[in-house]
Amino acid sequence: MTRAIDKMIEEQIKRWESEKDTSKSIAKNTNLITISRECGSRGQEVAKKLAEKTGFDMFDREILEAMLEDSKSNKVLLETLDERSTNIVDDIVSALFNEHHLWPDEYSKLLLKILNTIGKHGNAVILGRGGNFALEKLNVLKVRIVAPASMRLEYIKKTRGLSSDDAKKYMVSTDSNRNAFVKRYFNCDPTDPSNYDLVLNTGTFSVDKVVELIQFAIKAD
Repeated sequence: MTRAIDKMIEEQIKRWESEKDTSKSIAKNTNLITISRECGSRGQEVAKKLAEKTGFDMFDREILEAMLEDSKSNKVLLETLDERSTNIVDDIVSALFNEHHLWPDEYSKLLLKILNTIGKHGNAVILGRGGNFALEKLNVLKVRIVAPASMRLEYIKKTRGLSSDDAKKYMVSTDSNRNAFVKRYFNCDPTDPSNYDLVLNTGTFSVDKVVELIQFAIKAD
């Protein structure tokens, strides 16, 4: 799995480098979607299907963390923008730290740089990692996926083979950890609906319908 992710990152960098080498301009209005989700709400399914339908690249926690580790020793990823745009990314990161009173530790600085580098290139679906807060200064559609607790529990039991008690513990723990991550690194509440452009309920809509609604929102922008 690690080798597959490393190869994916390498191919992504090559695509971005190709844009840079051919002097292809990076759009001011990027096609960029962030997806936050409750545990068990099928948000990952939504993100994957949305990426397939739009042709956008998908970046989830595993890929983003691998990018972060790779960038510590390999600066190519953060150099895929031209000099002017790189300075813009640095300016965005500095503004986020100041406005949200964030503590600028090494992890948060690097995470924000990577997310905003992805954001400036555009054509991306970013799942989790506080993407909607990190990219608030870009043209981004911020989506939150929710579902009733009973439906989320049944989904977790089915997909993870857990008992009802273990599924509930997993759901509560996962949501708590995600909320704590966003609070720590962005000083924001990920459960506040005002932080999103769309809040969609997979207890009401199917995954396919949710993807369709997000695509409609992109076209209506």
